[in-house]
Amino acid sequence: MSPRIFITGATGYVGGQTAATLIAKHPEYNVVALVRDQEQAAQLKSRWSAIETVIGTLDDDKVLKDEAAKADVVIQTASSDHIPAVKSLLAGLGAGSGRFIHISGTGVLNDMSTGPGNATEKVYDDLKDIKEIITLPAEALHRDVDDAVISGGVQEGVPTAIVCPPTIFGVGEGPVKKRSMQIPFLTEAILNRGKGFTVGSGNNIWDYAHVSDIAKAFVLLTEEALKPNGGAATWGPEGYYFVESGEFTWKTISEKVTELAHKQGKLATAEVEELTVEDAVKFHPWAPVLWGGNCRSRASRLRALGWKPEGPTVWETLPSIVDFEIRK
Repeated sequence: MSPRIFITGATGYVGGQTAATLIAKHPEYNVVALVRDQEQAAQLKSRWSAIETVIGTLDDDKVLKDEAAKADVVIQTASSDHIPAVKSLLAGLGAGSGRFIHISGTGVLNDMSTGPGNATEKVYDDLKDIKEIITLPAEALHRDVDDAVISGGVQEGVPTAIVCPPTIFGVGEGPVKKRSMQIPFLTEAILNRGKGFTVGSGNNIWDYAHVSDIAKAFVLLTEEALKPNGGAATWGPEGYYFVESGEFTWKTISEKVTELAHKQGKLATAEVEELTVEDAVKFHPWAPVLWGGNCRSRASRLRALGWKPEGPTVWETLPSIVDFEIRK
């Protein structure tokens, strides 16, 4: 029988890209997608005639349990912050024999200990620093859900993996949502303000990855999950995977976005101003989290499995991001 893959979030940004990459590489897989309604089902079917759809939400305990119990692999990309869905999916998998791959995010590492806009030195390597990573403070972003995946997997006897992307960029290839968040949100805020800005000095550092490289990480882990004993991948409490292809400071992003918008006549100046947190939140309520802290990771675990970033760099993609935000 063909492997059965149950995916949540296939109409979303990362999930849509993951579904596109998975189906293109493995047309032999039986891919089943959770959708909210018939309209979303039709959107997926118009793109992939062979895809199966199940109507429900992350709050539909029975739907999630039933589908997870039938799946060889469950890929949860719909939310990194939905504990009830994690519990339902793991309970279903516990009644079957599949493996669970869950999306988190490097916001869990967000460090503003030196003040908003200032750099920190700490870089988390998912091989060398795994003990520290899986015991980060409970108040860290996504931490409660990561804990639910790890502890729930142990309790239900389900092998789990957590995929932790950084700043994601690039136009998604899924049929519905194609826009990322952090850089488009910053571009939108700069255009709305009429002038470039950083949170503090903007010397804080994040890592990044193209959405196509994020999807390839999910596909690689799915392939490993279908091998005897989960292949060469690490599963369980230490099955924690960063995905990154480089680093930037938010100052350099703001400067480039501002320069590109200025060249198109959308800003009167290419000057970039430093804003306090109090001023920055006027342009986006999440400004300190999105653009003010440090999230630095190294994807050693994925690279050991043979993953490597192949998508365009953030610098190659910025012009198209700015163009899109100007046109919309």
